Amino acid sequence: MLLNLNIKNFVIIDSLSIAFNNGLNILSGETGAGKSILIDALSGVLGEKMSTDMIRTGFDRASLEAVFDISALDDLKRILEESGIENEDDTLIIHRELFANGKGRCYANSVQIPVSKLKEITENLVDIHGQNEHQNIVNVSRHRELLDSFGLLNNDVNEVRKIHQKLGLIRDRINSFQIDEKEKARRIEFNTFSIKEIETAALKAGEDEELKAESYLLTNAEKIFTEVNNTEELISGDNGVLKNLKKAEMSLSKISDIDPNISSLLDAIRESLFSLEDSVSVLRSYKNGIDFSSARVNQVEERLNLIQALKKKYGDTIQDILQYADKAKIELENISSSEEQLEQLKDQEKKIVKEAKGLALNLSEKRKTAAKKLEDLVIKELNDLGMAGTVFKISFTMDISIDGDIDSGDKKYVLYPHGLDKIEFLLSANEGEDLRQLRKVASGGEMSRIMLAVKNVIQSADIVDTLIFDEVDAGISGKTAEIVGRKLKNLSKKRQVLLITHLPQIAAMSDSHYLVQKGKIDGRVTTLVKNLSEKEKVREVARMLAGAEITDISLQHAEELIGKASTF
Repeated sequence: MLLNLNIKNFVIIDSLSIAFNNGLNILSGETGAGKSILIDALSGVLGEKMSTDMIRTGFDRASLEAVFDISALDDLKRILEESGIENEDDTLIIHRELFANGKGRCYANSVQIPVSKLKEITENLVDIHGQNEHQNIVNVSRHRELLDSFGLLNNDVNEVRKIHQKLGLIRDRINSFQIDEKEKARRIEFNTFSIKEIETAALKAGEDEELKAESYLLTNAEKIFTEVNNTEELISGDNGVLKNLKKAEMSLSKISDIDPNISSLLDAIRESLFSLEDSVSVLRSYKNGIDFSSARVNQVEERLNLIQALKKKYGDTIQDILQYADKAKIELENISSSEEQLEQLKDQEKKIVKEAKGLALNLSEKRKTAAKKLEDLVIKELNDLGMAGTVFKISFTMDISIDGDIDSGDKKYVLYPHGLDKIEFLLSANEGEDLRQLRKVASGGEMSRIMLAVKNVIQSADIVDTLIFDEVDAGISGKTAEIVGRKLKNLSKKRQVLLITHLPQIAAMSDSHYLVQKGKIDGRVTTLVKNLSEKEKVREVARMLAGAEITDISLQHAEELIGKASTF
């Protein structure tokens, strides 16, 4: 649900912040006040194209921000988590900036994202119906999902998806067996050689790093020996620290009985003597262990060269090389398996295809039954909305291929994870016209009513939380306007609905009413939006009834309309 929309330096808007509510949110105002600009701003937040002429004159950038409650959108929360975007308190903040140089930035909960990711995130947040193209329902890819949800067929779809996956796995195993004899012999020879080469090397994890360290020590052995030997001489030589410290110890021991304070100092010197003697012992042992052997240098270098050669062939690390050998053994075992195993797999494949055929064709029949019901309900809705003669049809097609899995009649059809059917909603807005795609079929006002009809029928199947209608009242009045209002009101009981309208019959039904009007800030025209109180709502509905001159009669009529609407 859309909670807040914040706009800055966009078209004629200076700075604007609007808090929206549950239910039916009505936006009204004089023509040209900026209502459609609000829709354009929200479309920008949702990832639609923006141009630099949308930046308010005199500024170097425009800023758009929308805050959403996504507590009911589990799929969206999963997308955010997979994208590394934190989601605290089930709130999503989308921020988009457009700069005068044509560049822009998008953020989701303060994480910068590309526009493509923005569109993926916002796909199921908002549907805008009118002249704007951000309409989830006109996406052909969504039609099958909506029909399946409407027909309560998701369990059937999951069964087809599982059998399709099972078929794919068995075919992967079959493909690993089905190679020609030359290729089979080549693979056996190559894998046998690779396994022998790797096993002969007898690699150990971490060995390469140990060898590199040893190589470095061997290269610097002479320098290390010289410095260690010098250190030993400085400590234990004829003029070394150790000999002089022993002299100091002997001198102090002669007087330690005279002054007790000398004893503690003497103990410290003796402790230092013991420590130095230990150090000398360690240095001698280390010095004696230094390897000057050129043979060992060659051994280490040869071993490192061998490991490097294996890395070039089989992987970047010793672990990769060992894993390569394991995979080669498995492939060798599979290739060397008997033909009997291959025949067993092919028998399994036939059984799975037979099961898949039954599930897929059964799903298609269920979809066609649900489609007929959906068609009838949508046409009934359209008749109520003053669009009698409009035809709504759900098209079914299947891809034919000689390699298709499902044979029916004399044709073979491609099986997809969702089944056989490619589904599209088609419509003819006027009697005698051909059925066409939804996005190509009607004017803005007609499209809004078409969408309203479809949404009312499939609202339980549609996961989009916020619906926006622009021009839904174009070309209607009287009883039809009241029916449109009632259907919008009904829709708003389960979805947040934002509606731009010029009709008082519809405006009277609002749960929240926003007045969009022009004002001035620092001498410049800008768009202002006010959330009306009940009293202010009555005056606005009266203005919509009577025009600029509001009379007591128009106020009374407005109160009657609002009172009547409250009973719906």
